[in-house]
Amino acid sequence: MKILLVHGYKASPEHNFFPWLHDRLRDLGHEVILPALPEPAAPDPEAWTKTLLEAFPVVDDETIVVGHSLGAVSALRFLEAAEARSRPKGALLVAPPWRIKSETFNGFFLDELDFEVLMWKASRFTVLHANDDALIPRDHADKYAKELSAKLVTPETGGHFQGQKYDVIFHEVKALLDETIVYAPGKSLDDEFEGVKEI
Repeated sequence: MKILLVHGYKASPEHNFFPWLHDRLRDLGHEVILPALPEPAAPDPEAWTKTLLEAFPVVDDETIVVGHSLGAVSALRFLEAAEARSRPKGALLVAPPWRIKSETFNGFFLDELDFEVLMWKASRFTVLHANDDALIPRDHADKYAKELSAKLVTPETGGHFQGQKYDVIFHEVKALLDETIVYAPGKSLDDEFEGVKEI
């Protein structure tokens, strides 16, 4: 499995839980890509997306994407733009902000994400948000979970997940890795014409 990790604002591949998560996933035998995004203290959404596409040009059903904070928003923009050979297996959004009104982040939210398209850009979405997050309110996670029909995980503690190790993050990535995706066209859709014998 190929796993793309996307750091956030004022962060880097050496910050927060990323070194620990990178090593744990590598130890399981997965290919882990953790690019350094340009100008993390003055983020540009187009430059971030370009860097992600260069590091991970094609996604498929052996792909998992994990983004933290502003990196979660960038991960969604990456999924919108990436060339897909097949639908990525899953995406984990850790403490994602919802349409923050700030000049620093305005570019990430100026063009609204197309959730009707995005929800088909991965077979499974998980949104992880700690109830004691002092930076991003809980309702931001609720909105993403609703728009993406995502699994919502809300531990009581964890803050904004800026520490070095979080078992809950590894557990949710592992859950995406281990989940068996059954491709049965139409199985998850309601049949509007059930019971109708002829038209």
